[in-house]
Amino acid sequence: MTVRNNSFDEHTVLHELAHFLPALSPGRTFTYQNPLRAFQEQNFFDALRQASEMLGYRTSLSLEEYRSLYNSKRVKPDVLEKVLIEKKGAANTFEWQDKVLMKKFPVGAASVESTSKIGKLRAHWQKQYKTDPDARVHPRLFRVLGHYLDHGVSDWKFPVHGQGFLDSMREIESNSFVSAFNTPRARNMLLHTNPSISDLLTVIVGDETLFKQYLFDQQFAHRGWSGLVATLEAGRKILPNGGHITLHDLVLFELLLEIDVLDDRLGSQWEPLASRLTDRPDDLFTPAPVTEKSEVLAIWQQAVEWSYYERILAELYQGPQNCWNQTGGKIPETTVANATDSLCIIGGSSLTRNITADQRTFRHGYDFSLDPDGEVLEKIFETVVPSLGAANLECFFSRTGLARTDADNALTDQIIGLFGVAGNTRGDLRTGLPAELTGGLEPMRLLCIVEQFPETVLKAINRLNSAHSRPVARRSVARRSVARRSVERRLAAQWLVNEWVHLVVADPVSRELRVLKNGKMVAYKSDRRFPDRRPIEDAVH
Repeated sequence: MTVRNNSFDEHTVLHELAHFLPALSPGRTFTYQNPLRAFQEQNFFDALRQASEMLGYRTSLSLEEYRSLYNSKRVKPDVLEKVLIEKKGAANTFEWQDKVLMKKFPVGAASVESTSKIGKLRAHWQKQYKTDPDARVHPRLFRVLGHYLDHGVSDWKFPVHGQGFLDSMREIESNSFVSAFNTPRARNMLLHTNPSISDLLTVIVGDETLFKQYLFDQQFAHRGWSGLVATLEAGRKILPNGGHITLHDLVLFELLLEIDVLDDRLGSQWEPLASRLTDRPDDLFTPAPVTEKSEVLAIWQQAVEWSYYERILAELYQGPQNCWNQTGGKIPETTVANATDSLCIIGGSSLTRNITADQRTFRHGYDFSLDPDGEVLEKIFETVVPSLGAANLECFFSRTGLARTDADNALTDQIIGLFGVAGNTRGDLRTGLPAELTGGLEPMRLLCIVEQFPETVLKAINRLNSAHSRPVARRSVARRSVARRSVERRLAAQWLVNEWVHLVVADPVSRELRVLKNGKMVAYKSDRRFPDRRPIEDAVH
């Protein structure tokens, strides 16, 4: 087959696809990643809404779970009211309070996944031909992948000898009595024609304007396996048996299996998917609109978080014995949430001394007086915030169920050893953290408290956010390294500017607290009064 010149760019689409797939690290090499890193250029709640509508991800607790936290006094009424006033204005507080506490919203067809855009294009195979290619492709595909990525447990050894995945499959097809295919066309394509992804999509889909969406549908039907392959490719991992695999190889092989299944099931009585489309599915990448329910969920999430943060900020200067509510009563101990990896303090010992021992706190020593321009703080933001933020969001989204798959069964043993074995090929690989580790946690963003002047903090963030990458020559490793550094610096700024992490700045002189919101430092106001107003250095003794 010859490659045609068209608007579909395989390399660009595969690169973008890899960016959206979960970073599923093999075996013992687990590294925390923001599960929604592809959406990180957006504001946090815009990203949650987009990921939910686009990919069917569960990015928050359910409305019922939020309301139960309120009924159990975990979410404080005064904090909820404060969030409502901030978001909707005092005049609209009563109206939105009713929506938040009482209103019933349509559930949708059945679940988040059923109302999302992903998978809608490929669903037309069932509508048009009463067939589901995945039901017959996935068992074969997962079995082949499991054995190819095996680390010494499987009894079926791939003849890789340093070859790539497709070369290994060609060797098997050429020299074995057993074939992965049931019909001749797809097998001959693999062995004799060296097809491109575009060639195969022309056979299967027909309309190149739908190629990208088809590939996203296809790979997100098993995002765990695809994420593992993309991670191995990005890390340039060589498998223990000397082989290697790329997302391109996975996609091309799966497309060949689809052609084989359709030929076997329908013979010559099928046409490209686009030829019978009566209505095109919604564009996968169209921005998700703001809905009343998405606003209510965002309000609840902030109320959960700030009900927790308020005690932390009260303890910051006054100590746990001096935290009082507006009526003079002690703040209940139930305000301490079961939230792991949710607090980071960057400052001197006077800033951290009052935090109680039951708080899991990351403390980073920092002296504001030695960093008048914020250059040291800038480096801390660049390194500390992304790593802690990623660990925090792994817990956050594992708790909301973002990574839950249709095959939510006993598949926890699918990846074993360094590069893994799939002992069970009934479904996709699980992503995220085990439910046993996150089931009792409350999802909330990392609270980062910094002791520094607000204007200095803003300068440090702006320097990160304004990092520019220069044109990079292909032969210059040094220039590519500079470009990567620029990208990493902007990503570090996005954690803060787009509020994936909450940033509170403690002015070391005035003792005022400011919160970074919408790119500005906003004065933090609490409804709780603090009886002791001595300077920081005196108040902690």
